[in-house]
Amino acid sequence: MPPPSHAHESHTPAADSTLFSDMLYVPLVSERQHSQSGADRVGETGHSAVNRRTFLGVAGAAATTAMAGCSGMGGNSGDGTPTLRVTAWSGNYGERFTQAIKPIFESRFDATLEVNTGWNSLLAKIQSAPPDDPPFDVTVTCEPIYYNGRNADLFEPLRYDENIPNIDGVYDYYKDVRPISHGAPVDGAPLTILYRDGLDQPVETWGDFTSETVTNSAGVGVDSGFWIYPLLGAAVGTDAAPGAGELYEEQYHDTLMDTLETWPITGWASSGTDVWQQFQNGIIDAAQWYFGQVYYDMENHEGISFSMPEANAGYMDNWAVVRGTDKRTLGEEFINMLLDPEVQSKWSEDHPLFFTTEGMSYAGDLGDYLPTTAEEAEQMALPRWDDVAPYSETFSNKFKQMKTQG
Repeated sequence: MPPPSHAHESHTPAADSTLFSDMLYVPLVSERQHSQSGADRVGETGHSAVNRRTFLGVAGAAATTAMAGCSGMGGNSGDGTPTLRVTAWSGNYGERFTQAIKPIFESRFDATLEVNTGWNSLLAKIQSAPPDDPPFDVTVTCEPIYYNGRNADLFEPLRYDENIPNIDGVYDYYKDVRPISHGAPVDGAPLTILYRDGLDQPVETWGDFTSETVTNSAGVGVDSGFWIYPLLGAAVGTDAAPGAGELYEEQYHDTLMDTLETWPITGWASSGTDVWQQFQNGIIDAAQWYFGQVYYDMENHEGISFSMPEANAGYMDNWAVVRGTDKRTLGEEFINMLLDPEVQSKWSEDHPLFFTTEGMSYAGDLGDYLPTTAEEAEQMALPRWDDVAPYSETFSNKFKQMKTQG
């Protein structure tokens, strides 16, 4: 949704500023109408020491893959080698993605991977480009970027049967959370609670954000760019409906907003760097952030611990092929590679994300914090934007009001 918290600035993937503002979106067509039209068009389908988990390595010069659709395409490098332009989230996500994925791709394909990073105005860049000359070929998305891009026809339908057979190895839960017609579920991160060790009690659940320990502290920091994720945490902590059901049923909205307003929010963060700086400056004593951005950096921040609540929420990335690209086949093969369990296992060495395939193995002790079974995956509430969209304007306006008053 998000994503660094090392020496460089870390950005959470922010809402696109042109098609929506602070994740406000008013759909022009229903998701069901859009899905049917697409099908008609293409006919496709503070942590403790724990046991370490093993992981699968990727062979050095690994397998070669048929390069149908790669020859004779534009965007070649100087020596005629095709270049696939991919957009990943800014900050440590992009850096770790490049480190892990670029060498694997270039060893498997006779092509160059060009990784661009960003998060702001991602959809606007596609929308403003000529339909047959997009600014990049493949992009990471999360909600609501995926929802909005899909409904604005900014992504190509994915030809799973032809080019993405690894979708069969993805847990059903990740495929069922939202339509995968235009984006394959690949990776993501659970929400994480950060808290100062000096508090009277550890902050271990989302319900603890309304506890006396937290309300009497310096305050709480939250993601300022994606209101859906603080709301997901608040919904899990409210416990008025199963999971984060408070988001999707209007009868619970007042209770949900009352919970969020009880959080003593004193820090609004657009990056992991913001969060760490707010702790350092004494602005906050606890925060809502993302496991993928903080776990490998915890040792750099003394006096701060983290909790992974058993009842939790998170964000998930769906990877999409951009409309009009002449590298559609290569883009789909790239996404298929991202769904290779060996690739995901190797990727986890560089980045503590959750991954969506059944056959992958997490590096180190990550499997003690991230879902490793279908049952564990289902315990993590992921945003169902199709169900949130009718209420997005109300939530967005309320969130803006809270930021203004804060």
